[in-house]
Amino acid sequence: MQADNVPAQRASQPAVTSSSAAGPVSALVITSLVSNLLMLTGPLFMLQVYDRVLASRSVPTLVVLTTLIAGLYAFYGFLDAVRSRMGARFANVMDARLARPLFNASVQFRLAPQAQKADPIRDGDTLRQFLASPAPMALLDLPWMPIYLGLVFLFHAWLGWLAVAGCLVITVLMVVNEATSRAPTKDAVVHQSSRQRQSDDVRANAETVVAMGMAHDLSERWQVHTRRMQRAQLKGGDRAALFSSSTKALRFFLQSAVLALGAYLVIEGQMTSGLMIAASVVTSRAIAPVEQIVGQWRAFVGARQAWARIKKVLLVNTAPAREVGLPLPSQRLSLKGLSSAPAGLGKPVVSGISFELSGGEALGVLGPSGAGKSSLLRAIVGVWPTLSGDARFDGALLTHFRPDQIGEMIGFLPQRVDLFDGTVAENISRFRPGTTGDTIIAAAQAAGVHELINGLPDGYNSQVGEQGDLLSAGQRQRIGLARALCGEPFLVLLDEPNSNLDAEGEAALSAAIQQVRDRGGIVVVVAHRPSAIAAVDKVLFMQNGRQMAFGPKAEVLKQITQPSSNVHPIKASGA
Repeated sequence: MQADNVPAQRASQPAVTSSSAAGPVSALVITSLVSNLLMLTGPLFMLQVYDRVLASRSVPTLVVLTTLIAGLYAFYGFLDAVRSRMGARFANVMDARLARPLFNASVQFRLAPQAQKADPIRDGDTLRQFLASPAPMALLDLPWMPIYLGLVFLFHAWLGWLAVAGCLVITVLMVVNEATSRAPTKDAVVHQSSRQRQSDDVRANAETVVAMGMAHDLSERWQVHTRRMQRAQLKGGDRAALFSSSTKALRFFLQSAVLALGAYLVIEGQMTSGLMIAASVVTSRAIAPVEQIVGQWRAFVGARQAWARIKKVLLVNTAPAREVGLPLPSQRLSLKGLSSAPAGLGKPVVSGISFELSGGEALGVLGPSGAGKSSLLRAIVGVWPTLSGDARFDGALLTHFRPDQIGEMIGFLPQRVDLFDGTVAENISRFRPGTTGDTIIAAAQAAGVHELINGLPDGYNSQVGEQGDLLSAGQRQRIGLARALCGEPFLVLLDEPNSNLDAEGEAALSAAIQQVRDRGGIVVVVAHRPSAIAAVDKVLFMQNGRQMAFGPKAEVLKQITQPSSNVHPIKASGA
């Protein structure tokens, strides 16, 4: 996992510390203590039956012992069920603590090309499933192995050394299992993530896949990832099955070997038959947790690797909470020598950008394809990390504001408008709880899309579908504009906002830009068509990721359209 290449989240996340889990873990440990004590019920019962009941032929004693043992086993069953329920709930508690930071990290990872193999949400699921399984209970039972072995030594030293020898052999098998299972488990996770990413990409671009006949070839590519994943899983599974079967067979043999040695000691008069039976049962119980751990070893390795990646995510994506919230900006946006690039890419994509805008101004960003216009917007809103320089809002960096404030101060319409599965109203409100209907309608009216929404089958309650695929490209763009304007943010950034608009939509766009200016906001528009900058008063011209000209619209347009200019000329129609 390339956790170091992921931009740090601006949100403060709850830390998952040892103290936060101490209470539930302590309860599980105490429950396991009582449970393991109750596991001695069987050997003690056998000892009493063989050495006391059979010797005395006392039926009342047998009845009392049986009644007592029935009560103890009933309590053990109840306690074991409680322990299992506690384990499942502990898994849910840990998942609740991790869910939000991992979700936020998964969003950030999509912005880091070198971290695409990471899937924090899947790692969280892997850890939760492991914690809810019987495997952690075997870990809690493992410390009791030396206690059980010590009890066997009390029965007879020879039996104790035989049991220790068997445990040592099983421990060696467990170590070898760990060494041989680590790589296949890691490879399986990598191939599974690659397979899932391609599946997600194909679903997101289903129209292109079908229209261009790409389904067969993409299916073959997906099958390659599937076969690689299956090979890694089979390799790890075969090794785990081999060691699990070997451990189980060894436990059965060891139990019988202890019984045989015990029988010899009984014959020699060195111990009783009850001790012989009890030693065999206790030895089996001592090895049982090890056998369970070996049988679940792939889950152990997978959970350990997932937790290692999660810790990196939490370390990189945890920021201190902002105790003092700054007032929302209302005066100016200033960039000074701003350079930026995608996370993990050291070379700047945009560099040396400097300008200042005051409330009520609108900036049009022009330049040839690949000039860095969209990249500039990503840098301003913090989607890409800053390499040098800065962008300030009323003198403060974006990271100085609380995460909830950023949504109130910035409206962003990306070049590719993807809506989210839900209603039109939910998308316009950015799924923010408590957003009033008046606020949503005001945003739609500002974007000139209110009538269009009323024309939909269920109006504002119409479902947009996954990624908004139930709407046309023009409808998505205009609803995306309403989303950017919702709540009257101070800074509105629009990336080619008229690429899918008709004449009516372009008129509504110009009116929306003017409304933002009239209320004292700032608008930054990336454009390729001149109609998009009709309502702006300043222009920034970019080329090769650098600022070539900035100033009043008329002056810059005149400069960049003159062949004798020191900047690369563009046609007026290409503005």
